[in-house]
Amino acid sequence: MNTQLPRILAIDDDQDWLNQIPLILDEECVVDGFPTVDQGMQAIQQGDYDIILLDINFEGDNRSGLDLFRRIHAVDRGADVIVISGETNSERLLAIFNAGASLCVSKPASPDQIREAVRKTLRNREIRFRALHLATSADPKVGPVLVGNSPVMLRLRADILRVVNSKAENILLTGESGSGKEVVAKTIAMQGGRTGKMVVVNCGALSDGLIEAELFGHTKGSFTGAVGERVGAFEAANGGYIFLDEVGEMPLHQQPKLLRVLQERSFQKIGTNHETPVNFRMIAATHVDLDKAVEEKKFREDLKYRIAREVIHIPSLRERIEDIPELVAWYLATVHAHRNKKFTNEAMELLQAYSWPGNVRQLHSVVETLCNRCTENVVREKDVCQVIPEVSTIFTSQVTKALVGRYGSQLVTSEKRRFEKAIIEAHGDRTKAAEILGLSRATFFRKAKDLGLVKTRVMGG
Repeated sequence: MNTQLPRILAIDDDQDWLNQIPLILDEECVVDGFPTVDQGMQAIQQGDYDIILLDINFEGDNRSGLDLFRRIHAVDRGADVIVISGETNSERLLAIFNAGASLCVSKPASPDQIREAVRKTLRNREIRFRALHLATSADPKVGPVLVGNSPVMLRLRADILRVVNSKAENILLTGESGSGKEVVAKTIAMQGGRTGKMVVVNCGALSDGLIEAELFGHTKGSFTGAVGERVGAFEAANGGYIFLDEVGEMPLHQQPKLLRVLQERSFQKIGTNHETPVNFRMIAATHVDLDKAVEEKKFREDLKYRIAREVIHIPSLRERIEDIPELVAWYLATVHAHRNKKFTNEAMELLQAYSWPGNVRQLHSVVETLCNRCTENVVREKDVCQVIPEVSTIFTSQVTKALVGRYGSQLVTSEKRRFEKAIIEAHGDRTKAAEILGLSRATFFRKAKDLGLVKTRVMGG
């Protein structure tokens, strides 16, 4: 047996179905199958499984799927559970999801549906474990962790390595607010072969009158209010890095002083006439288009060329939406109180469909809000809609938002598929379709209308 393959446990009272699972997942997984609840639980207690394929109705056994699911989690919280069932009761399915099931596949399911569900769950497990590994093994001496493996993040890591190896004295980071420019600056400082020291100055937060004192310091009595000597940022950064955040917002008449210290690597403290030499490397960051600022006479062209000897662009979150699951997993892994929280695939898809104007900073804020609001350990798409109302428009107009908000998009889609199948089998005869589903004609029309399958009752057969 190849122990490197993922281990799958199937628990289902349909022996024919159990016999099919190893054939469907042949060469991808090692599969064990058992037809009873007790046999399945014994297998879980004796072995470690990555995924459990679980039916929730067992003939001759009055234990519910939710009971079984809770027993599984009590024994092995590391396994992901995929519900594969012909269950049509939305409330029961919803209870399973609230308890933490990863996916639900409706019977009858095709081999491709089973394979895709397993592969998707394995991909999500890999993302979670990678984030947990980063959270537990991160070395503060190396610098902050850059989360994500999208193409743009791989390029970003390559750019960081390039400027670190070049020993560039002046580096410019560009990118939108909240995209992580300070994290990249800290990474460069820690990997730059110096002390790892980095002094941060937010140029956009300083008033015009304070910038010079903040950057260069002052002597006692050099101006009204200078009750003592102050060490400026450039002096404090001696031997390390100075990070000038939002440098594009520095007042125009203050820019020549910055240009001079970058050229000469020396400065004059306010209240003195002598030059103080300083050994530093500078990282500047801005969300401002400096070329446009130069054209509008808001930024000096010579200063732009001086600070932009090496330029690194920090991608927006919109440019790397494939990193969102790992960023969420990283946040959950680093906040102990939220480590048991789980996002459904549909909730994650909504997060990936949003535009994120506030970038990673906004994502972390939203994830924190979602985790704090959800009393259950599962964050579903309706929760995302409540925190980010704009994403509710992502749902198809045929499905009412109220229905989605109550049951979640996956359950609504499953219910819609069930109704469509009955209508097809009935050759469009709605009355017969209601009989196939075991519903009254009135109930059928009410639910079909909610699902967007009929517009008015006169459309019935």
